[in-house]
Amino acid sequence: MKQNYILENKLEKWISELIVIMMSIMVVNVSLAVFFRYVLRSSLAWSEELGRYLMVWVGYLGCALGTKDDSHVGIHMFVALLPNRLQKIIAFIVRVIIEIFLLIIFFESFTHLKTLSIQRSSAMEIPMVIPYLSVTIGVFLMFIFNTLKMITSFKTQKTEE
Repeated sequence: MKQNYILENKLEKWISELIVIMMSIMVVNVSLAVFFRYVLRSSLAWSEELGRYLMVWVGYLGCALGTKDDSHVGIHMFVALLPNRLQKIIAFIVRVIIEIFLLIIFFESFTHLKTLSIQRSSAMEIPMVIPYLSVTIGVFLMFIFNTLKMITSFKTQKTEE
């Protein structure tokens, strides 16, 4: 169980640092865009596109951290009314359903990445695989965190019995 925590913490640290870097780039990007547009009266053609792609990356990486912390929206009110044992069973079933959903998205994303490998973004001329890879990586990280949560809850249940 300790290995799960080490992996979780290392992944969380890496993702958090990446988010901080991306958010910092976004702040600089928006500041430059405003400066160029309103002070120099000449807008940057690529700033809006860069901001959009960074926002998508930050969103998917943030979803992974949300999965790690169990902070996604859920309906806990009804489950809380059930007996403790049934709550744990339902929580496990929900995690299995989430795993299946994440696996479907993960494997389907590869189909889209193949198609997007020949396309380029309009302003920055980067391959469109780069922005869309955020879905694949974000879903993969969510899958890892969800799997670690399942393993931890399963081991906790075993020790309680």
